[in-house]
Amino acid sequence: MTWADNVKAKRKALELTQAQLAEKIGITRQHLQRVESGKQNASISLQEEIDLTLDNWINETELDLNIDYVRIRFPTHDVDWVLQNFLYLNKDYMLFDDWGFYGYEAHYTFSNIQVMIAPTNDKLGVLLELKGQGCREFEGILLAHNQTWFDFFRKCYEAKAIFKRIDLAVNDRVGMLNIPELIVKCQHNECVSVMRRFQGLNSDAMTDDGINGEGATLYIGSMKSDIYFCVYEKAAEQIFRYGEEFADTSIKNRFEIRLKNDRATVAIEDLLSYRNVERTAFGIITRYVRFVDPGKGEERSNWPTNQTWAAFCGKGRPPLRLTLKPEPFDLRKTRGWIKKQVAPMLKVLLKIDGYEGNNQTMTMIKSAELQQKHLKLLEQHTVTKDNVIGDYFTKEETD
Repeated sequence: MTWADNVKAKRKALELTQAQLAEKIGITRQHLQRVESGKQNASISLQEEIDLTLDNWINETELDLNIDYVRIRFPTHDVDWVLQNFLYLNKDYMLFDDWGFYGYEAHYTFSNIQVMIAPTNDKLGVLLELKGQGCREFEGILLAHNQTWFDFFRKCYEAKAIFKRIDLAVNDRVGMLNIPELIVKCQHNECVSVMRRFQGLNSDAMTDDGINGEGATLYIGSMKSDIYFCVYEKAAEQIFRYGEEFADTSIKNRFEIRLKNDRATVAIEDLLSYRNVERTAFGIITRYVRFVDPGKGEERSNWPTNQTWAAFCGKGRPPLRLTLKPEPFDLRKTRGWIKKQVAPMLKVLLKIDGYEGNNQTMTMIKSAELQQKHLKLLEQHTVTKDNVIGDYFTKEETD
């Protein structure tokens, strides 16, 4: 059997059309047809790429993108207006604390969604902060109102809100990137970048036998600047922080684009103008960084792009898409933290109680006095979603 015959046999065994394989590799279907039929010889590099693609074929989406951090300042002190028109949250179910971050004096919280307020004589206005879990919870609210991130960002932009920070997370679900190898490439000067600072942290990265430690992390650029990248082994980090029972390991690695101030605003403008996350995300990545393989007798800037990096940046893979992964308002991560950090000590205390013949620990738990914030937290996690966003949802339906 010739190499071309072998390619055709592998493709059919995988139940792939010529168009599917050609799109993955980055050539036309007609070109692949001529190669398979023997009418045209494939170059050695193309043969290697076809073999590699067929030998490692995965039907699931390799990469997707989600919004993983949002910090937006609204030029108003009317927190009710922000809650009603942008977040669709009922303030009655939110926890109030008379302290805040970033110079704010107080904040409202619902699960992982935080809204900070400032004195009326201060120019800070109202600040919304959504970290990773907060973004996932907010996506549930958006979907309940038949909206997307594009709708939300456009409303904020039209209200002249100030985008303080936006994180775009490219999720590698198939292990396309090898973070320890990227760290080594940086150390060997095989990363062409306008960013001058690199920091690689290896902490017992993922292995064939399992995941030990929190995995490897690579920072590209200064964390004090308005743009930098954080590339890390997401699955390992999740298991390290929450344990296997509460971890989400569907994402192997993550490439985060962290943008602040004007950089964040420009990214939002690009997203709203083109509604193409592939263009926005990889337009930023490829402008600032390129991993290469050493070339003989050439300037480093002329070294060939590393093939794995080229595939990550778009060669032969489907376009990147913005995904929504809404999660309920729950205590999954809190429970994971308790399991790893608190539960072992509680078990020790209960065993000591058993040895000493008392039940001091259980008595202490049962007699613990719940403060207002604990009662509000209990209310948040026992009330239905319709109660939380029901008033505003009903209003929109009837308008």
